[in-house]
Amino acid sequence: MNMNPLFLIACIIFSVNSFALDRKVMVSGECNLEVDPDRGSVIMVADAQAPDARAAIKRATELHEKLRAELKKSKFKNLELSQAEYTVQELTAWENNKSVSKGFQCRIGLRAVTTEIPSLGEILSIAGEAGIRNSHSLQTYLSDARALEEKKNCLSIAAKNAREKATELVRTLGGRMGPVIQIEERTAGTRPPGPMMMESAPMMARSMPAPTLEAAKQNIHHEVDVTFQIEN
Repeated sequence: MNMNPLFLIACIIFSVNSFALDRKVMVSGECNLEVDPDRGSVIMVADAQAPDARAAIKRATELHEKLRAELKKSKFKNLELSQAEYTVQELTAWENNKSVSKGFQCRIGLRAVTTEIPSLGEILSIAGEAGIRNSHSLQTYLSDARALEEKKNCLSIAAKNAREKATELVRTLGGRMGPVIQIEERTAGTRPPGPMMMESAPMMARSMPAPTLEAAKQNIHHEVDVTFQIEN
């Protein structure tokens, strides 16, 4: 069977191009960073008990408002306050085969967030002076804006790491790096430190020295898979 010369040339060109497109290298790039958190927070709870619910709520509200007013008068940088919890419950005990009321408890939680992480100890001192005897969830973390900034930085590092790996592989095997064919970001992210350990014992008064709290560095990890074309 006679084959058209033009058709034969076209087949050869297609085969060569297909072979060239299959010449590629796939590598993964990664980034691991340790960054300083830019936010610190703690929840302080106004806790009151009384024979009736109204009295418990009144006392807890007074403690909450006193703490809120004292913190608002403070000079902490970018201090943000928000309500963290509000509960009212009856306290009971099992006596003589029946449930007996022991009064009511009201808890009102106030969450304080600041960019001055070392001053969290001073915030707790103010709470102690205001009559607050319970606090929890002391932690440090990255703000959304800072987390996004660090993610972009880490992805750039991961992409450069992938190119360095691919370049070294191709150079070692006598090839020449071509353009990027495909990039895929792997699921990764930020690993925040756990909450600092705190006891629920009576808190210190403001007249006592406040400890300076240090923030643990936060780990950021990102990975990318990149495919490069290998040229002749």
